[in-house]
Amino acid sequence: MAGVLVSGTLLVIGFVLYASQPEWYDATLPVFDTEWLRTLHEQSIVAILLNPYVFLYAGIFVLMLTPILRLLITGWTFAVEADWHYVGITVLVLLVIGLSIVFSIIH
Repeated sequence: MAGVLVSGTLLVIGFVLYASQPEWYDATLPVFDTEWLRTLHEQSIVAILLNPYVFLYAGIFVLMLTPILRLLITGWTFAVEADWHYVGITVLVLLVIGLSIVFSIIH
């Protein structure tokens, strides 16, 4: 629940910043790569905090990270309880998510 709230808050901040700054309307969507990170690193803190894409990317990242962290915690809890059947299922689901991420990056 906390991950969804944090993600939603970051996304709303990003949407408000985007809507309140018309100079971003015609900007091309930045690709999240090393070049974008370098130009972001060279900017001042104020410019970074006014960039709506920073909040939008952070919100999406937190939203994607939420189920992964939940699975890690669940798997650890099952391992502590020595419930190896459910540990195996949790690991299998984590492998499917991990392979999905790898294939989306490769493709």
